[in-house]
Amino acid sequence: MILVTLDGWFDASFIFVWQIALFVALAESIPAYGGAMALASLAGAIFGLLLGRHVDAGHGRRTVAIAYAFAAGVVLLRSVSLGSPWLAVIANALGALAMPLIVPPLGAALYNMAKASPCPLRFHLATEAGWDVGCFAGCVVAAALAATGVSLSVAIVMALPAMAAVAVLLRRYFAFVGQA
Repeated sequence: MILVTLDGWFDASFIFVWQIALFVALAESIPAYGGAMALASLAGAIFGLLLGRHVDAGHGRRTVAIAYAFAAGVVLLRSVSLGSPWLAVIANALGALAMPLIVPPLGAALYNMAKASPCPLRFHLATEAGWDVGCFAGCVVAAALAATGVSLSVAIVMALPAMAAVAVLLRRYFAFVGQA
């Protein structure tokens, strides 16, 4: 359950805080925000089609290293992009490329753990609850920081410790199941 709790914390910063920060970085322009989201969706869809089979080919640990290193770079770029609309749009599009990298190894590990559990339904209920706890905690901390005047860049960077922990846990899992 700790794996998905950490993933929830990561998602709070990487997805939810970023959406607010992007909107603010684009001068609160709804057309600019919509355009940035459309560009990111297109980039993510194309990239996702190209990468879906890597974990299934037995490269779980390698995929985790690539995915989380790329996502860490995106988090850092997002944190410094808030003063530049163009840089924020680029960081947003790159974020859409990060998700198709992150989801396959995490999803494969959780799917295999659920299959091995005595009751897959209870396993999935517990993991969903764990994600909710992590995401809620991440959002509350980000909101508290924003309420005290701290830059949203700090709340975005809060994703890094959670990502590092998830990457370590996933690499250990894939080493345990024998995937390079």
